[in-house]
Amino acid sequence: GVVCHDGPPAPPARHAMSVPLSAVGESSSSAGDDKPLIPATVASPLPPSRLLTATYVAVYLMVGPALILVNKHLLKDVGFGFPMMVSGIGQASSALGSFLALRVLRLQPLTCAKHVTWPFYLRNMVVVGGATAASLCFGNAGYLYLTVSFVQILKAFTPVFVVVMLYATRVETPSPRVALSVGLISAATAIASAGEAHFNLTGVLIMCAAETCEATRLVLTQKLLTNLKFPARDGRLRCAPRRMAEVSGGAPGH
Repeated sequence: GVVCHDGPPAPPARHAMSVPLSAVGESSSSAGDDKPLIPATVASPLPPSRLLTATYVAVYLMVGPALILVNKHLLKDVGFGFPMMVSGIGQASSALGSFLALRVLRLQPLTCAKHVTWPFYLRNMVVVGGATAASLCFGNAGYLYLTVSFVQILKAFTPVFVVVMLYATRVETPSPRVALSVGLISAATAIASAGEAHFNLTGVLIMCAAETCEATRLVLTQKLLTNLKFPARDGRLRCAPRRMAEVSGGAPGH
């Protein structure tokens, strides 16, 4: 016959317990399964260095277009036809900010101060400062003859000048992939420029001069910062006053 076991009644079912958020993602094991529970993977926050870099990039992307529009408004809309003076004011701000940050507040140490001799300064800093000043002046003068959109199209041609200058000065030899990319940039810039309604030859020549000076500055900066291991903050402190002096020297007569 069937044997019935008498015993205490089964306990009543308990209410479902709330599961903490930290347990979400854990795999529950069935009866008789000895596999350990797998903890949930929690995404680690972004490292501070990457977050700081992303902040710098975001600020740069906002300040760049704003500066372009402000320069165009001053030079063309307001009628302040002195591009060298506008560049000189910007360089004065850079020189003052670098001096306060590095000399007064000492936010970062100057690691190459003892290596900056007068021959080194004249051979590197003066040339870089002159190329930067000329690039800024020519670049601002282009807004007097061309529209903002066309100036930006012409500025896209700058990598071509940079690659040619790198190869001519033997600082770096471009790879076939880089040469192909530069060729595509040249073709796209030529196609975009062909439909410009407000084409002005004087403005185009001024922008070519600006891009040549910009390429010279970038090549010399590559040699100074990379090949000579010169920190960027030291270069900013020593080049900004020189650029301000060169731009301001030509401002009264332009």
